[in-house]
Amino acid sequence: MPTEIVSIAEAQRRSGLRLLSIAGIPSPWTEAVKGFLRWKGLAFVLVQASAEDGLAAAAAWVGDVGIPALVRDDHPPLTGWAEILLALERQVPTPPLLPQAAEARADVLGVSHEICGQEGLGWALRWVMIDRSLNQPDDPGFPAPVGAYLAPRYGYFPGAGPEGKARSLALLKAFAARLEARPYLCGTRATAADVYLAVFLNLVDPLAPALMPTMDATARRAYRCRDADLQAAFTPRLRAHQEKIYRDHLEVPVVL
Repeated sequence: MPTEIVSIAEAQRRSGLRLLSIAGIPSPWTEAVKGFLRWKGLAFVLVQASAEDGLAAAAAWVGDVGIPALVRDDHPPLTGWAEILLALERQVPTPPLLPQAAEARADVLGVSHEICGQEGLGWALRWVMIDRSLNQPDDPGFPAPVGAYLAPRYGYFPGAGPEGKARSLALLKAFAARLEARPYLCGTRATAADVYLAVFLNLVDPLAPALMPTMDATARRAYRCRDADLQAAFTPRLRAHQEKIYRDHLEVPVVL
C-alpha cells in the first residue's frame, strides 16, 4: 500500500501512528522505523517537515526531541532508536524483530547499537560528513551551516573525522565478516539489526536514484562518501545484503 504523506498541521489533527520525517532526506534512523512499521503490518502516516522550516514546526509539535519521532494518539513521542524498536516489538510481537532467547536477543541489540547507537556506524559516518562540511569548503557535502548544526548533536570534536573513519572501517569489516559466515547478521533469520545495516549503508553510498528518486540532491552529494577506503569497505557482500533486505522487508522505490 502506498505511504500516505501529510503535513505537520494535518498530522496534529490525526490519531493513530504518525512518523515525523524530513522531506527528501533518508535519515537512516527514520528509514529503519518505516521498515519496522511495515514489518509489523502497522498502518501509519508519514509526516513530512520541509528542510527549510521543518525543524521549528516539528519542535512546536513534539518538542525538541529530534527526528524521527513516532507519535501514537496522546502518548509522549518516541524518538530513541531502542525505545521505538522495543515499543513496536511489545505492541506487535509477531513477526518478531528480536529473538526471544536472551543471549540471541542481546546479540541483536548489541549489533544494533554498534550500527545506530552513540558512536556506532551512523555516528562515526556523521563525524566524517560533518568534518567534510566544516573543513572542505571546495567539496563540503552538506553546507557548512548544516554541519555546524549537526556537530553538537553528534558530539563532534577536533579529530572526529579521522576517528570516525577508523571506527566506520572497523565496523564495516566486522559486519562483512559476520555475513560471510551466515545469511544474516545475527543468525539464520533477519532481525532488526539487518534492517539497521541496510538503511545505514546509505551513509556510505545511497541507493541509486531509480530506487530513491525523491532524495534531495544536496543530501545525495553529502551522503555519498568520497573516501576511497570507506567505499572499498562497502563490499559486494554488504551491498547484496542491503539489496536483499530492501527487497524482502523495506519499500522500493523509497518514499521520502
